[in-house]
Amino acid sequence: MSKSVKSSPSKHSATNSSTAAERRPALSIIKDIQRQTRRQYTAEEKIRIVLEGLQGEQSVAEICRREGLNTNIYYRWIGLPKQ
Repeated sequence: MSKSVKSSPSKHSATNSSTAAERRPALSIIKDIQRQTRRQYTAEEKIRIVLEGLQGEQSVAEICRREGLNTNIYYRWIGLPKQ
């Protein structure tokens, strides 16, 4: 009986150390992906995108999809609630 008691804590601690080691790279990978997907637009890009939307030739959704921009961000730039 003492063998099973001794072996279970060692297995448990080995499992914890391996999952902790696996989580660190996973968290850093997630942070790297977030850095790659976030984009900062210059003032010129913002103006161009907003003016395209105001012209009305294309829908705002189409413009935002093409630019990789969430429509909420577009409406935040122009200061109007989403319609």
